[in-house]
Amino acid sequence: QTVPAATDFNRIEGNTQYLKDEIDSHCVTMGSENDIYVAKIGSLFEFTPLEANYGYIYAMATDDEFVYVGGLSQTVKKLNKSDLSQVAESVNYGGAIEAIATDDEFVYVGVWGIQTVRILRKSDLSQVAESANYSGIYAIAVDDNYVYVGGSDRTVRKLRKSDLSQVAESTNYGGTIEAIATDDEFVYVGGQTTRTVRKLRKSDLSQVAESTNYGGNIYTIATDDEFVYVGGLSQTVKKLNKSDLSQVAESADYGGVIRAIATDDEFVYVGGLTTRTVKKLRKIDLSRAAESSSYGGAIYAIATDDEFVYVGGITQTVRVIEN
Repeated sequence: QTVPAATDFNRIEGNTQYLKDEIDSHCVTMGSENDIYVAKIGSLFEFTPLEANYGYIYAMATDDEFVYVGGLSQTVKKLNKSDLSQVAESVNYGGAIEAIATDDEFVYVGVWGIQTVRILRKSDLSQVAESANYSGIYAIAVDDNYVYVGGSDRTVRKLRKSDLSQVAESTNYGGTIEAIATDDEFVYVGGQTTRTVRKLRKSDLSQVAESTNYGGNIYTIATDDEFVYVGGLSQTVKKLNKSDLSQVAESADYGGVIRAIATDDEFVYVGGLTTRTVKKLRKIDLSRAAESSSYGGAIYAIATDDEFVYVGGITQTVRVIEN
């Protein structure tokens, strides 16, 4: 359905209830003038007044109640979703935090400066374990039993959650790994130089498939049940089939380098440099459904839940979009 065009208002002037029902169904505010309804379309995808200071934000993750944020301030902060008030803060790690992932009990953190993975308790962000040194870490993903890590050493490493000992290592990707995503069976990897998405078996990190060249460095990857969504230096989002990494769709140009992608059941949320907005794309064809106002600086991190989109970057604040 679509809101009636201006010419339709005269045609249905005598049927104000029909018009009211149509407008109500599209979440707009109502007024009346001479018994003819006048519609004012409300903001459907805009920043709320909520924000929290952190410093330059490079990584973000959420659970049901909290937002976990990391970046140049070199600590992880745990924020209440309700008002973005701070609940806990980790110790300083001595380097920029480039990657964060979570499960039911723990937060997994990748640190550039000290080049290790650390496990933190969600409750108070105290440290539980630390991995060996793996060079600069830019990407982390987790499943029920393992942590998958990539960065400047150009390989993916599979680590046990229990103690962060290494189980497997992939072949060399050919460039710095910037993005990792997982599903039940596979790991999807992208980065610099090689500029392709590689699909690896979880069991031993052997390669199953590889996409064509994205056209620039890959900085962010997200997945759903059937597809992989890729963004980076070419300034578009590409939608790939999981089965063989063939391309299904490509978005319009974002207007800057894409640094962050998040998804929900219906949409893909994209942020990055230059344009500095969050664009909401329809999954089916990557057409634009909505766009926020400017975040105020380059966007490096996006996370979503059922109601809100959480945004971080170089404005040094976490901001929230009501979705």
